[in-house]
Amino acid sequence: MRWWLKLLLAGLLLIILSVAAGYGYWQKTLAALPLKNLTFNIQSLGLHQLQLSNLSFSLDTPAVDVQLQDLTLSWQYPTLFSPQLQVVRLSRGNITLQQWPDKAEPEPAPATFELPDNWQVPAWLPEDITLQQVQVILPCENNRCGYLLDIALQRKQHLTLQLKAYDSNSPGIVRLAASAQYQAINSLPQLNALLSLDDSATLSVQQILELNSVLRATGELRLDIAPPSDWLLDQLKRWQLQLPPEAVAQFTAPVSVDSSWQFDVAGHIAEAKQLDLANISQHTSGSWQLNANLPAPLAIPGIGQLQGSVSAKLALAKGELSHYQLNSKLALHKPQLPASLQQQGIAAKVVRIALNSDGTSQPQLTAMPLHIALNTEGASKVDLSVDATVNLTPPFSAILKNGKLSVVQQTLQPDDQLRLENLQLSSHFNAYWLADSWQLDLSDTRGALRRLSTPEVQASDVKLTMAAGKFHGDSAFSTINLNTGLSLSAQQLQHPLLKPLSWQWQGKVAGNLNQLQADGKLNNSASLGITHQLSYQPDQQKISWQLDDIFLLAGNPLQASFTDWPVLLEFNRGRITGSGHVNVAPVLAVTASINLSGVSGIYDRSLFKELTAPLQLSYQDDRLEVSTQESSINELQHGIIAGPLRLKADYSAVASAVTAGKLTIEQLQVLLMGGQVQLQPTVLDLAKAEQEVVLQLQRIDLSQLLQQHPTTDLSGNGRISGTVPVLITRNGISVQQGHIAAESPGGKLQYRPPGAKNMAAGNAGMKVVLDALDDFHYSVLSSNVSYDTQGKLTLGLSLQGRNPSLEAGRPVNLNINLEEDLPAMITSLQLSSQISDKIKQRVQKHLQQSGAKRANGVKP
Repeated sequence: MRWWLKLLLAGLLLIILSVAAGYGYWQKTLAALPLKNLTFNIQSLGLHQLQLSNLSFSLDTPAVDVQLQDLTLSWQYPTLFSPQLQVVRLSRGNITLQQWPDKAEPEPAPATFELPDNWQVPAWLPEDITLQQVQVILPCENNRCGYLLDIALQRKQHLTLQLKAYDSNSPGIVRLAASAQYQAINSLPQLNALLSLDDSATLSVQQILELNSVLRATGELRLDIAPPSDWLLDQLKRWQLQLPPEAVAQFTAPVSVDSSWQFDVAGHIAEAKQLDLANISQHTSGSWQLNANLPAPLAIPGIGQLQGSVSAKLALAKGELSHYQLNSKLALHKPQLPASLQQQGIAAKVVRIALNSDGTSQPQLTAMPLHIALNTEGASKVDLSVDATVNLTPPFSAILKNGKLSVVQQTLQPDDQLRLENLQLSSHFNAYWLADSWQLDLSDTRGALRRLSTPEVQASDVKLTMAAGKFHGDSAFSTINLNTGLSLSAQQLQHPLLKPLSWQWQGKVAGNLNQLQADGKLNNSASLGITHQLSYQPDQQKISWQLDDIFLLAGNPLQASFTDWPVLLEFNRGRITGSGHVNVAPVLAVTASINLSGVSGIYDRSLFKELTAPLQLSYQDDRLEVSTQESSINELQHGIIAGPLRLKADYSAVASAVTAGKLTIEQLQVLLMGGQVQLQPTVLDLAKAEQEVVLQLQRIDLSQLLQQHPTTDLSGNGRISGTVPVLITRNGISVQQGHIAAESPGGKLQYRPPGAKNMAAGNAGMKVVLDALDDFHYSVLSSNVSYDTQGKLTLGLSLQGRNPSLEAGRPVNLNINLEEDLPAMITSLQLSSQISDKIKQRVQKHLQQSGAKRANGVKP
């Protein structure tokens, strides 16, 4: 009796321990999970089974709420205290994803390719998993999308999966159905799978890996896509993958894709595992083929509507290509280009791509020929054809030969400031792509552009020609080297600083993006030519230039090219040369040398001859400097003739106020009427409202001075010197307290007007003056000089001397005040002298303008 009692007590203790172990296993398993708000109700608990009436919990990442009802777990004990889950059954459940994760987890580094060690189904997988009416709620389109799932997974002789998905709004209609069978025979896998989406798409896959005399992989894949159902279109819209209505209307025929393959990889699994992806093709024999047919346009979200057919075949024999063939004709209707390209004006209605290859003649994986043809229709028209030779074995490479490219773009607007119209480009090319480098050879490249527009520049009929060009670099495009000759021309170039002319540039560009050299020549239809050498580095850019010699007898290309050329300045003879340097970076600095030699011409109503002016210009730190040390003009004509003139001067100003700088005059002298007029060295600050300079008159020949007067009644001789202070203001020039005097020993004056007798009649004083001036020998001749901004010259003349024939030569003192309209007198001198027609026209125009001002009560 005691023996049975002990046995009963031991059995009861074993049951208690088993239940405690199961419960402890359940608690330990739940505690190890990152669960929150965990609640559950145990309906029953036994040695081999646990039933929960409900189970609910939450997860933080991702934000998921889970509610399960009528959950049954069954297990066995292969070893004591080591339960193994056998059955999982769920009658109802609800899984709600509150929001999608903010950031995707970083992708792990790609693992090295290798075959698995074990293809068997994991032993820990339960034999029966049945999940019924599991509702999954996902966030979509600012709302919620709900789906019901029925899942059945059984592990017996083989693994079987059955899945059915329903829309929560129509739970009686299966929208997604999937079935799969997997088993491992002789430790090698076999898979059969079928997926159907609302009778609109069906995918079947079969893959068998088996070992006979070799390791063989055999498989088939078939995809059929029918016109989408209304439910599927609604779902795509909910998930922001809405198809255009016209694309759906055009999709009237089903799409089919089928592929099959059979490859013998290696003799044993161990041998196959020793191969990596780079050389596995060297141990492979077999064939692969693909056929795809899209008889009607198929809308592909984010890409466009694809239509056409593709067929491909490939066969290997121990790593060597024995046969291949490719024929592809595809058309992409209404391609969806990036918005940035569309904003620039790049658009196409249709993109057609044709790929053809036939390797029946000595095919090789390392040199597979392929012909590529691409063309587009629409605002952007592209025609491309090229023969390619592709190496499909790592490292991959390609050679492109006999390439032809043609591009026609109606309008291209790279940014808000630049617009190109009717762009055309054509080129022949060869290209080479290797694992670590590439090369592009261009020949017979031509471009044309009807119009180029920016806010300041407009160019029409622009043409580009590149006879030959070579470009090469590394595969990362961190280094790009180029060597090419270019010719660029514009039938008409318009800019506020330029007159509308045709321009052309021709040169050579060589180097790389870190060190580039461009040498060439720029010229225009006005015969202006500039040769340049440009050197570019990221932190330093330099330009050296040389102006083609300008011979002004044939015309003035500067005047014909630039709108800022002074209107009143004309060159008609002489030579201009120039050169300079420009440092663009790191700091903008400009130096230039301009030489004028033997230049003759007109400025306003003045004529000048034999102008020689070596000019030095520089700009740096926002300051402009201009200097000359040996400038001269051989002759000046402005009613009177003067010259030569000598000038040494410097001018300095800030770039923001070019006309308000400082002019330093070291020397300014001009020979005039047998003497000389010289400006004392001075500094003129043009920012001030008025400036004063002092003119020194030295030994002016009185006879030549008197000859300049329009009348010839007064003659004389002697030399005159003096000082004339000149005040320069914005209203004009004026002279106050100027003084001139004749040099010792004096000279002679004769005033014999034709009407002298009439002037003396009845006026004894006038008679004495006229008699004295008839042959006046002066010892003193001095005068105060003043001149106002209205052009009136006033002379306070003082004379001391005698007439030998008058009263025995007694001394005579005369004080005479003279007034003269100096501009009018100079105008009279100009009209009476031999001047050019151009100056005469300008003088007459000046007289007309002065007369009009007087008529309106304005002083000219």
